Amino acid sequence: MDKRGDKILSVYWFAVIIIVAGGIFGMVYVYYGTPYDVREIEANVMTNQIADCISYAGRINANIISNQQESGTDFLKQCHLSFDSTDWTDEQYYTEINVYNLNYLNNATFSVNAGNNNWISFCALQQNSSQERLTQCVKKSFYSLDNSNNQYIIKILTVVRKSEKNVKI
Repeated sequence: MDKRGDKILSVYWFAVIIIVAGGIFGMVYVYYGTPYDVREIEANVMTNQIADCISYAGRINANIISNQQESGTDFLKQCHLSFDSTDWTDEQYYTEINVYNLNYLNNATFSVNAGNNNWISFCALQQNSSQERLTQCVKKSFYSLDNSNNQYIIKILTVVRKSEKNVKI
């Protein structure tokens, strides 16, 4: 009778092991099955890189600001940024930088934009509600001084799309 009880008990133990293993597999699949959405972090890193390029330690980089006719690609080269990617057919980034003198806030002293400007229209939609499938927009502004101690406000808008790889649809 003792051997028969052990056989029945071993069947139950085998069933418990299968249930526990299936539960662990299910938890791991749910946890790792969704991609990480790092678009906002990527936009923040890009914004910080642009901010450091324009103004370092509270002083405006005169080489960048003095060149008023600078194109977006020239600006990206000077700041050591590249929006090119082999994974995408179209650009997945956009940035817009406006530098205003605090005495003349109506007109930007320096303005440049680079990247795919089609993504900027999604930023207005994102302000009203959190839309996971849209682009991620980051707006930052800060103050800086030039060599003559003139005060400037610098506004940076950065947009990252890349929703096909970062958002589960």
